Amino acid sequence: MIRKTTTNRFSLPVLALAALAVPAGVWAEGEWQPSTLSDATLAKVHEAAQAYQTCLNDEFRAHVDEDVDSRLQTDRILHACENRLAPMKVAFDAEKVPDSISERYMRSHRTRGARELVKLLMSVQAMRSAEAEAAPSPPAVAEAPASNNQNLQGKPMEIDLNLVPAKLDAVHVGLAAVVVALLLVQIILLSVAVIALLRRKPEPAAAVHAAPVAVPAPEPAKAPEPVVKKETVVLKEATPDAALQLLALLQKEARFIDFVQENVAQYSDAEIGAAARVVHEGCRKVIGQAFELAPVRTETEGSRLTLPKGFDAASVRLAGNIVGEPPFTGTLVHRGWKVENIRLPKVAEGHDTRIVAQAEVEL
Repeated sequence: MIRKTTTNRFSLPVLALAALAVPAGVWAEGEWQPSTLSDATLAKVHEAAQAYQTCLNDEFRAHVDEDVDSRLQTDRILHACENRLAPMKVAFDAEKVPDSISERYMRSHRTRGARELVKLLMSVQAMRSAEAEAAPSPPAVAEAPASNNQNLQGKPMEIDLNLVPAKLDAVHVGLAAVVVALLLVQIILLSVAVIALLRRKPEPAAAVHAAPVAVPAPEPAKAPEPVVKKETVVLKEATPDAALQLLALLQKEARFIDFVQENVAQYSDAEIGAAARVVHEGCRKVIGQAFELAPVRTETEGSRLTLPKGFDAASVRLAGNIVGEPPFTGTLVHRGWKVENIRLPKVAEGHDTRIVAQAEVEL
C-alpha cells in the first residue's frame, strides 16, 4: 500500500528548499528564517502528512473494486483527501513560511500519492484483465442426430435377399462378356512376350584383341595442398529458466509486466512519465543486482579510433560507408556493454519458473 512519511523525511526538505529558494544575505529583519521552525510546527506538519496518507489508503480500499478508469479514480481520491493538507498550510503560515516553499512541499506529497495510486490501480486492472482472459469458455456440445444413435446400438446388419436380381438382363450379360474378353487379351499378350524371350538367340561374343597400351609418362609430384579446416557452428538452445527468472525479478521490483501490458493511450504524458520513473528505478535496481556490466570499449564516445586487421567483429559493429579491408578509422558512437558476472538467485528444485508474478488476494 501507500508508504507513510517520517518526520526526518519532511523536515529536511523544507529547510533545504527554503535555503535554495532565497539567496543568502537577503533576509529582512522580522522575516521568516529557515531555522525558526518550532517543534510544535514540525509535529503539526507530520500529523497532517500522516492524515493525508491515511486518507489515501482508506479511499483506495473503498473504491478499488469499482470498474472506473484509473486516471479518473486517482483524481477522485486526491480531490477527496485534499482537505487533509489544510492543517499543514495553516502551520506553515503561522511560521510565516513563504507560499512558494509551502506549496512546493505540499505538491511533493500530492505527486508521491498520485504516483503510488497510479501504480496500484494499474496493477489491479492488469489482474482483472488476466482473470478475464483465463476464464474458461463453455464447451460447445454437438448433438448427434437421433437416427445415428439408433443405428449404433449393436444390432446385426440385415440383408434383404429380395433386392438381389433373380434374372440376368442384357446389361449384365454385356458387362460379363467385356470382362471375359479383356482377360483373354491379357493372357494372349503375356504368352507372346514369353515366346519372344525364349526364341531370342544369344549373340556371339566379339573377339577382343589386346592393343598395345601406351604407358603415360610419370607426372611430376604435386605439392600437397593445404588443408582448410571448416569451422562448424554449433547452435546452443537457450534454456528459458534464466529468462523467466529475470522477468520475474523485473515484475517484482518494477512492475515491468504490468506497465508493458497496460494500454497507455488513455493516459497523459505526465501520468505515463510518473509511472515510467517507478519502472525505471526498479529495472535499474534489478540490472545492478543481477549483472556486473562493463563497457566494451574504454574510449570516450565521440573520439576517433582505429580498428586493426583481425579485430573482434562480435564486439564491434561497423556502420556507415564500409569500403575495403581493415584497418578502419572512425568515430566511436556507442561504447557498448558486456556482462562481466551474473548473480541470478538460485531456484529451488520443483519451483515453476513460468509463474513470473503471483496473483494477489487481499483479505
